[in-house]
Amino acid sequence: MRAIARVRYSRSHGRVTRPKTRTRPRKKPAQARSRDMVETLLEAAARVFVKEGYARATTNRIAAAAGVSVGSLYQYFPSKDAIAVELLRRYRESLLVLVRARLATADRESFESVVRELFTDLFRAKGINPALHRVLLEQVLRSSARKEVEGFEERLEALVASGLAAAGLPLSDPEVAAFILVRVVLAVVHGVVVDRPRFNTPDVALELTRLVTGYLGVGSRAGPRGRLPAS
Repeated sequence: MRAIARVRYSRSHGRVTRPKTRTRPRKKPAQARSRDMVETLLEAAARVFVKEGYARATTNRIAAAAGVSVGSLYQYFPSKDAIAVELLRRYRESLLVLVRARLATADRESFESVVRELFTDLFRAKGINPALHRVLLEQVLRSSARKEVEGFEERLEALVASGLAAAGLPLSDPEVAAFILVRVVLAVVHGVVVDRPRFNTPDVALELTRLVTGYLGVGSRAGPRGRLPAS
């Protein structure tokens, strides 16, 4: 009866719908002990998502892997989706830190090497297991939970635009260039991680480096702005 009561029927469409899964954390840990528990839960969830697969992962399994009660888990996360969102959010924050640090040292002469190192880090999913990265992209970015991590692309574009301007590159509008580069690169990275893992090789990072430096007109392999030299 309880299960039936949780199901809502749509008279207008004649379909059965279920309540949306909550994807926001219930609360932020305030004390050191609570913060440690949340970290333990996130680490355990990462292991379970990779080992068991997202479909088989449950809050009970995650709590067991963390060595805590499921009630303790529910104090902070209402669902496994909320945990996945938090893992992706943290990874993206670390990525913003990485991009900011890389671009802070870039100038026109070093820009090519900086870009190559950055792409190498991206495809290695620095700071996160590549298998976990794939799970998070599939389960968060390709679902309604995406709204919980919105704004990342725009923040990344702002960082890149600032880096392009600071490096003294000959661009009429760094913001437009940043928009194009971020959207193209993220599409390729997501495609490699989720759809074509076999392409996750150093060659992809090198090809993307050629693409970006050719578009910007910098680097040893770049010809006129927007073109790569003839083979």
